[in-house]
Amino acid sequence: MLQRGTPISQSAQARLPLGSKATRRVSHLPFAAAAVFCILIEAAGCGLAGSANVGTGGGTTPGTLTPISETVSFGNVAVGTSASQPLTITNTGNTSVTISSVSVSGTGLSASGGSNVTLAPNQSVTINVSFSPTKAQTVQGSLSITSNASNASLAISLTGTGTQAQISANMTSIVFGTVTVGSNDSQPILLQNNGNTTLTFSQIAVSGSGFSQTGLSTSTTIPAGGSTTFDAVFAPTSGNAVTGSITLTTNGAPSSLVINLSGTGATVTLSLSASPPSLSFGDVSDGGTNSQPTLLTNNGNSNITISSVTVTGAGFSASGISNGAVLTPGQSATLNVTFAPTSAGAVSGAGINIASNATNSPMTIGLSGTGTHVVKLQWTPSSTPNVTYNVFRGTSQGGEGPTPINPSPMSTTSYTDTSVSGGQTYFYDVESVNSDGSSGPSTEVEINVPTP
Repeated sequence: MLQRGTPISQSAQARLPLGSKATRRVSHLPFAAAAVFCILIEAAGCGLAGSANVGTGGGTTPGTLTPISETVSFGNVAVGTSASQPLTITNTGNTSVTISSVSVSGTGLSASGGSNVTLAPNQSVTINVSFSPTKAQTVQGSLSITSNASNASLAISLTGTGTQAQISANMTSIVFGTVTVGSNDSQPILLQNNGNTTLTFSQIAVSGSGFSQTGLSTSTTIPAGGSTTFDAVFAPTSGNAVTGSITLTTNGAPSSLVINLSGTGATVTLSLSASPPSLSFGDVSDGGTNSQPTLLTNNGNSNITISSVTVTGAGFSASGISNGAVLTPGQSATLNVTFAPTSAGAVSGAGINIASNATNSPMTIGLSGTGTHVVKLQWTPSSTPNVTYNVFRGTSQGGEGPTPINPSPMSTTSYTDTSVSGGQTYFYDVESVNSDGSSGPSTEVEINVPTP
């Protein structure tokens, strides 16, 4: 009798005849047929004792794809360049595996190799993974491998950061306006690096007559998020309109930054004027003063330096502008002129000469004035209270007459007579007046007015 789990020997199988007769014989052996059926079920894995695979010569493990690393990191990669890393995939099972496709997701990420490859057990394939960033950013992606392995969909994490400096300027066009030849004007320019790596300069080129820059060189660097300032300068060499530019070549975006420049050179003009150009003081009494201003103005386009102010004419003087004073274009300064005659008569040949670097130097301001004599009288006050005084004048002794020369009674005890002539002798006396009438004349005084 056949026992459960007892294998059929080769000889027993050989005794079973082939063909329909054998089939009929089995049908007459129900117990034996049941034993064979059980063995077949056992061979099919019905849970009975024995091997799960019959006829393979031993057990098998489904093919499995195992990457050398589950993550590929490219780190920092400059925009415009590329970085590659090999990724080894090994079949760690004991049956063959066929890779049907390899795909990559993530901006700038790519892969080559590995598709339509069959790997025997323990065989490997290398897939080249590349990162070519297009802008300054961190990229997260994945490498997907599709196969008939036990892990039919295998995903490898990919990451990398694109690095790039980004240059910008607060002004990309500068108009200097009009600048005189021999002088210069400068404008500050702020540069910023808005990228995520250091900005460097490979070339700084300036074009256009009279244009230059200061504060920037090829050794200048700007850290990520940082800034620096330099000056654009215009120093014209001729009286013409000029255009130019400053071109900055860097490792950033844009790789070439252009700052446009324009300006007009002006020929130097140095012109000084006075308003009014002459001063007339009229009659001024001896011992008196009269002051008048004149306004000096720089009408040119360059600085004017006053080197000297020289006054001629008796009794005249000037103040307010000293030697070495500088007037910028359009600037004015006041020159105060005073006439204080010490003798009577008109002053001839009077004037002020102003020397400077102006083309109309020396500039002359004409002056005129006449000194006149005066007679100053002073007396002792009356002992009578509440009195006023009248002054009388004559041209001969005792010839003062009844009419005072002062227009109205005075409470003061002094009087200045400005209506005298040079070379004349005058006689004066004073009377005091109150409600009771006037006193008699004071002691007479004789005054000789000099000539002139």
